[in-house]
Amino acid sequence: MLKRRDGLLAAGAGVVAAAVVGFGFYVLGPPQNQRAIGADERRIQDLRAIAQLIYFRHSPPATLAELGSGARPEDPVTHVPYEYHAKSGTAYELCAIFATASADSDSEYPRPTTFWNHSKGRQCFQLDAAQAPAW
Repeated sequence: MLKRRDGLLAAGAGVVAAAVVGFGFYVLGPPQNQRAIGADERRIQDLRAIAQLIYFRHSPPATLAELGSGARPEDPVTHVPYEYHAKSGTAYELCAIFATASADSDSEYPRPTTFWNHSKGRQCFQLDAAQAPAW
C-alpha cells in the first residue's frame, strides 16, 4: 500500500512539473523566440551607444569606424555592420534588421520612451547629433 501511494505521489509530481514547464513555454514562447528578443534588445543597446557617442562628438562622423572602439558597429548575431547614413547638418540615421517587433518583447520593465520601438525587419531611426538620443 505504501509503495502504491509513493508511486502515485511521484506520478502526480511529474504531471505538475510537466504542466509548469508547458505553461512556461506558453507564456514565454520557445527558447529561440527568447533568443531573438534578446538579440533585438542588444541591437537597441548598440544603436543607443552609437547615438550617444555621436552626440558627444556634436557632429555625425563620415563612417561608424571614426567612433573608435567605444561603439559596437555590427549586429551581434549576423556580424553585419549596422547601417549608418550621415544626412545634412547634424542629422543622421541608424538602421538595423530586427528579428521581432518590439511589441513581442513583453518586458517586465517598460521602456521610458517609444523612440526605439521597432517592427520586425529593417528599421531606421532618424537622429540628430545636436540632441541627446532618447534612452
